[in-house]
Amino acid sequence: MSFDFLYKTELMLLIPLAIFVLMGLRKKASKKHLFFHALVAFLLILALAAPYSAEITSPKTNQSRITIISDESTSMELLQKGIPENISEKLNSKVPITVTTISGSHTSLGDTIIQQASPDNYVLAVSDGQSNSGTSIEDALSYCYKNNFPVAGLIPPTLKEDLSLEIEGENELVIDNEAFFNLNIRKSTENKMSYQVRVTVDNQQVMEKEITQTGRLESINLNYTFKTLGPHTVKATLHPASISVKSLDYFENNNQYMKCVYVTPKPKVLFVTNEPDSPLANILNKVYDVHSARSYDSLEGIDAVIIDNQAASTISNSEVEALRKYIINGGGLIVVGGDASFDYPAQNTYQNTKFEEVLPVISKPSSWRGGRNIVLMLDVSPSTLQSNNIGGRVLDDILSNAIVLLESSLLKDARVDVITFGSKGQDITNGFVDMSKESNRLWLGSEISKINPSGDSTSLEQGLLTARRLLETQNRSAEAEVVIVSDGGIGNIGGGDNRFERAVNCAASLHESGIGIHFVHIHAPKTDSREVTPNGKYYTEILMENINLPKNYNRIEPGQRVNVSFSEKQEESKNKEENYSSGSLTIYDPKHFITRDISEINHDLLGYNEVTPKPEANRLVITRLGKPVITVWRLGLGRVAAITTDNGYSHGIPWASSLYSGNDSLIVTRTLNWAVADTETSENIQLKVPDLKVNQPGRILITTKKGGAPELYFDKKRMEITPIGNSMYESYVTPEAFGLHKISEKPVSVNQGKNKPETFGVDNVSWRPASANCPDEYTYIGENPLFRTALLENGGKIYTPGDIYSRITTDSLTSTEKKAMTKVAYAKYILVLAFLIYLIYTVYHTYKTRMK
Repeated sequence: MSFDFLYKTELMLLIPLAIFVLMGLRKKASKKHLFFHALVAFLLILALAAPYSAEITSPKTNQSRITIISDESTSMELLQKGIPENISEKLNSKVPITVTTISGSHTSLGDTIIQQASPDNYVLAVSDGQSNSGTSIEDALSYCYKNNFPVAGLIPPTLKEDLSLEIEGENELVIDNEAFFNLNIRKSTENKMSYQVRVTVDNQQVMEKEITQTGRLESINLNYTFKTLGPHTVKATLHPASISVKSLDYFENNNQYMKCVYVTPKPKVLFVTNEPDSPLANILNKVYDVHSARSYDSLEGIDAVIIDNQAASTISNSEVEALRKYIINGGGLIVVGGDASFDYPAQNTYQNTKFEEVLPVISKPSSWRGGRNIVLMLDVSPSTLQSNNIGGRVLDDILSNAIVLLESSLLKDARVDVITFGSKGQDITNGFVDMSKESNRLWLGSEISKINPSGDSTSLEQGLLTARRLLETQNRSAEAEVVIVSDGGIGNIGGGDNRFERAVNCAASLHESGIGIHFVHIHAPKTDSREVTPNGKYYTEILMENINLPKNYNRIEPGQRVNVSFSEKQEESKNKEENYSSGSLTIYDPKHFITRDISEINHDLLGYNEVTPKPEANRLVITRLGKPVITVWRLGLGRVAAITTDNGYSHGIPWASSLYSGNDSLIVTRTLNWAVADTETSENIQLKVPDLKVNQPGRILITTKKGGAPELYFDKKRMEITPIGNSMYESYVTPEAFGLHKISEKPVSVNQGKNKPETFGVDNVSWRPASANCPDEYTYIGENPLFRTALLENGGKIYTPGDIYSRITTDSLTSTEKKAMTKVAYAKYILVLAFLIYLIYTVYHTYKTRMK
């Protein structure tokens, strides 16, 4: 409650009243007479100021209101129809129901959920979960959970079979360089289906394959080398058996996919080496226009510089300065190791040299301190708000121990994701964070300190499910750990509740898949049946015993700090050192361009240079012992990569001969291509053209060497071009038909026939290809499995057409609080009081005067 005046300026009248009282006292007037008159005047002034009080109340109301989001977009034609109408018809007499519809060839399911959600509105999404526009499903459901907006889902059964096709791969390629494509064939059900896939390049067939598919996704690799410059088309088509029968393949427009690629000349690279016949040199000669030199003075027209195993003494400070300027202005640099670079020879290393300043690594050994993917699970259920009997809350001990764990030197090289769990698991870091960077440690500690309790119970199972999902997105060859910090209230609440058993099964499944689990139990002063069994044993201890990890259980008292050790026993650590001493490799950052879609590197290294990544650098490939092998960073506008093993050739035993051959060589080729970055630097107009979708806007990025926006046409229509930076522009185009389209400086017609690369001059660009395929609504078909997972992880319920009528009426009953402000005015009461005081005093004074 708050107290205030409506007219505060009227209170200024109290000043002359105070002066009047002081003058009366000085003239020795009757104090009693003066007091009552002053009191009445004071009350009248207060009444003029209109005092009032305001109180905010939150009355609770129990009500049930359901909004059904009926997804009637194109992809829903494959699923059972009529479910939203049936629900509305059968339940409308019991519960107020509103139906809102999504339709068309684009699905903005996430946006619609956010628009309809509120604390007193139970949202039911009847959908396949395929959302291809606006806010993602995961973000929308996370937003609703954080704001206590109830959302549930019903996924109708998929009744109709359909196939869709998509080609993944780069849109810009280098001539005479093997290109890698993936053909992704999606199926709406898991029923067995046979079909034929054909692939053509520039109308010439390059693949024909018979496929029998039962799963939802089939991926086929296609490798092809383009021998001519300019635009080319890669087209794939599906030919299901009895394609004319709708029940076997419902949509026909998603049975073909066209990708347009633009082939450029080989980039020019400067190669500085003492071994021109090495496996590295062989790769370079295949992919690039290689220029050998011993000097770095003339770098004009060079796309990248590759320095192979050169001693620090061979690179002068003036040459380093020329390289620095070259990189800052957009050039690329790759430095390859060996017995004469980085930490070799001992008397002439790169350490503390000018050359080392441009590199992403320091030439000293990197100590192995982790290298794991760790999920830190923090209990934020309401029970953590109880006192810890030392002046704080149990939650304070949970959060402070989490920060202590993050500061451990064991996690210095780890990647950490922090999630909270109450009634569900919530990712607060939105992905794994590299703990080798001090800025990330400080940010993560700050985020943890802001955590507040959420949910109405403790569901360890939901937290473990979220941890599993996060770890499955990472490279599985890396070590993985889950650390749980909780007050221990993970037991069953009452009869029929089996949440503890489900948590044990989930934890056992994680452990069986090779994920380590540690439990830090903050022993709360007050325990109840959720923490201790009737036999007096802690549920947390039973959990860790059941999954055969009793040594990973730590119970500490409030105020104490935990010391979790991830290291093995001494003999196990020694065995591991011996097993990995050959240099087995693992992908450390799977999201980078260089490592994307590369799950593993099959062959081992026999040697490497000992280096330490700089704080701003990205380590991409490491040995199992944590030694960096490929490390990159950005310097100005340019890119620098350090490959800290040799070139595959040596006067003695080569360290990395296998890294430059077979499938493993892709990681080296990707590193070289990343450093080169832009293969169109010689052209006046550079375009970045993605695969376009019919009737969907597609973004074209444009860079020019000339001043001012260029004039370009999409087919025969002039493009609207908007500046976004220095010599950089963007334009959005919307194709209206499937197939080949052209971006040109003059209006040209579309040519669906064979391209003529010889007429396409690289130095005088006349047109660029752009392919348009069916909308995403036809590509991603059937039930989206992530929809079901996202609902469960964000506290939502999932219904079936059979059980919804018996459950949703009770589930949708919500208890809401609506804030209301109540104002109470006091002016009339003060006036009545002033009148009564004046009346009583006047009567009293008159009576007393007459008596005298």
